[in-house]
Amino acid sequence: MAETGSNPFDSAGAAADAPAPASEKAIPAWGFWPTMGFSVLIGMVNAMASMLAVFIALDVALLSDPDLNWTDYIFSEFGTEFNAVIVFSIIFSGAVSLLLIGALIKARHGASIKEYLAIRPLPFGTIGKLVLLTFGLALLSGLIDTVFREAPGGSAGAVFQGVWPVFVWLAVVGVAPLFEEALFRGFMFRGFSGTRYGAALAIGLPALWWGLLHVQYGGFDQAVIVALGIILGIVRWKTGSLWGPITVHAVWNAVAMIQVSVA
Repeated sequence: MAETGSNPFDSAGAAADAPAPASEKAIPAWGFWPTMGFSVLIGMVNAMASMLAVFIALDVALLSDPDLNWTDYIFSEFGTEFNAVIVFSIIFSGAVSLLLIGALIKARHGASIKEYLAIRPLPFGTIGKLVLLTFGLALLSGLIDTVFREAPGGSAGAVFQGVWPVFVWLAVVGVAPLFEEALFRGFMFRGFSGTRYGAALAIGLPALWWGLLHVQYGGFDQAVIVALGIILGIVRWKTGSLWGPITVHAVWNAVAMIQVSVA
């Protein structure tokens, strides 16, 4: 018979040193390894949905313009330029991934999506403080960026190409924060918070995972993303609501969108 408690990732029932809040402990949740495995699955499905969305968008674009240079259309100025393919991919893959997260939660007997993801309302005062916090973090990030990196030269090119800006904002400020926070500070946070290491693991591991996934950025930007992920995890922990990190993430992306739009 295996020894109970020998695994550092055993459930919180054997971890009196890092107890979860009563409201958190009462919610049935997947354990550490199922949460890890399902999180990888969600990431894979998200990637496949993104590729499918690209193929769908390209087929539609090629029908209207058979001479379209599809490689330039997708990859030209990637990261600063938003076109219909990128925007549709973000929205489509995000929606598919959110549905999968919901299905995996429902597959856990006795689990409620609302409680599992901590979808609880926040007081307006708390929301206001989070918005101010995000502005302060964005300002600090900009100052650090100015000190440690030279400003890029030249023009970044058109930000919006062949797509209405409202859809870009929907994708970047709406869908992306909803999906990423539902996964990292929702699904993963819930599963990891029930381990021996409690909130420390639930905050730290998703933040590191989130940062490593942003491979399109350099090491400096990835470090900033990991730091932001830790802050988002702390916000989730302190507020007890997924709307906390969603608010910070959405405002952060909105500030970034304004910066690239006026650059």
